[in-house]
Amino acid sequence: MENKTEARQSRRSFVKLSTAALSTVALGALSPTASGQAEKKSKPVEKSSRPNFVFIMCDQMRGDAMGCLGSPDAHTPRLDEMASKGTLFDRAFCNNPVCAPSRMSMFSGKYPHQVDRLSNIKGKTSRYLDFKGSLGDYFKQQGYTTAYIGKNHTYERLELQNYDFVSNRDREAFRAYNKFVQPSWHSNTLWPRERCHPKISTDAAVEFMSKQGGEQPFFMHISYFDPHPPYMAPADVANTYAASKMTLPEYIDPSKLSKRLSDHQKALNYDKISDAELKSTKKYYHASIEWGVDYQVGRILDSLKEQGLDKNTIVVFTSDHGDYMGEYRMVRKSMHLYDALMHVPMIWYGPGHIKEGARISNLAQCLDIYPTLADLSGGTIPSQLEGRSLKPFLDGESTEEPDYAVVATAAYSDLPENYFENPEKPYDTSSGVPFHSRVEKLTWKPEHRTAMARTKDWKLILSESQPAELYHMNGGTIERENVADDSRYAEVLKKLKAEVQSKWYAFVV
Repeated sequence: MENKTEARQSRRSFVKLSTAALSTVALGALSPTASGQAEKKSKPVEKSSRPNFVFIMCDQMRGDAMGCLGSPDAHTPRLDEMASKGTLFDRAFCNNPVCAPSRMSMFSGKYPHQVDRLSNIKGKTSRYLDFKGSLGDYFKQQGYTTAYIGKNHTYERLELQNYDFVSNRDREAFRAYNKFVQPSWHSNTLWPRERCHPKISTDAAVEFMSKQGGEQPFFMHISYFDPHPPYMAPADVANTYAASKMTLPEYIDPSKLSKRLSDHQKALNYDKISDAELKSTKKYYHASIEWGVDYQVGRILDSLKEQGLDKNTIVVFTSDHGDYMGEYRMVRKSMHLYDALMHVPMIWYGPGHIKEGARISNLAQCLDIYPTLADLSGGTIPSQLEGRSLKPFLDGESTEEPDYAVVATAAYSDLPENYFENPEKPYDTSSGVPFHSRVEKLTWKPEHRTAMARTKDWKLILSESQPAELYHMNGGTIERENVADDSRYAEVLKKLKAEVQSKWYAFVV
């Protein structure tokens, strides 16, 4: 499927990147000569006994969008390989349904409300993270060489300079939205692969890793933009998927869940989207995952092996949040806490370090990544972290935890009163902002707080301006009917409400 040029590049252990393609900050820890020390060829450097870490994150990938989890639409051979040779958590959840709060939560080890970021729209006092106390700072304090590659949406920009190697980019210019774009926009990429950011970011990761392997271990984070909308992939990849063969989930009327979700569906005209449009969108979604995520992950794994780093490197893969991708006949994301957006992939891989072939049904959350990495490094887990170490599961010690609860926190704003008497125009010639962005801006302001407490079998969503929602999940990942008003489940609701308030002390509804 890959062209010959890229196939050759993927086999190289070192890829020289052009300065025009990358904005890279490389500080002293990258090489002995860069720190002013003469290279000593007569005496090889002793390799570190501490493991290296590679933390891979993609953007907006659903937790079930992998072949190893039974998706009939996904083609993810390298992620499936990771899962078969590592440990897969099939019930992992993020702690916020959109990018910035979720990423800031992971890298701080704290809930979104604790870092003052509940939606992508900043509040009056909110900002991005400082380096101090973050995951990168932890590894730097432990003597690791650190790298941050790809999408940021986590740190204040100047704070990134504290990493030893930085190579940032977000979305390609050709992905820019315009006012005529529908919410389900999808197409082939418009640039050659060599210019597309998934490849450039992976090239940067390969370059960084090629300079490691000595006395000092490394921590590398790489973040991919895909499969975030607009859903796009190279034509030869997209053409291997037939839209007609894409599967659509059972339709559940959003009014059975909440008025706010039902209003969101209607406001974005998702209630009018056709099966053909949904299937075509899903085709490009999965093609984007294959090219922009799975193939790139495979290149990183191959590079580790080629450079002899694979036996002492631990890799973790996840996403910052999910995507509706057909659920409730919707696509994209929103400021809601349903499993379509909260359920994410999580794979831990490391020959000799991580149990092979394990599939864990216990709940995990993205907040657990920081303490787990700290634990696996042999260091002390910082006391301020809110998550727990997953190391016992990665060592093969699995126990039933029926009452363990994942908590997520977020914010939202309701549609203006009487909105549907004068809704946003899909094609507004007076505005350069696309329709979906205008509608989302109305509902992403941090005006009201919302929170989720989720166990294996139950899920509670609390919102300041809306009634409570309670769902019997029964081990699954789809909400079907709100039973919050059913008196038979009053104790369940009370218990889960206490879980929320134990984490967000000021949250009272």
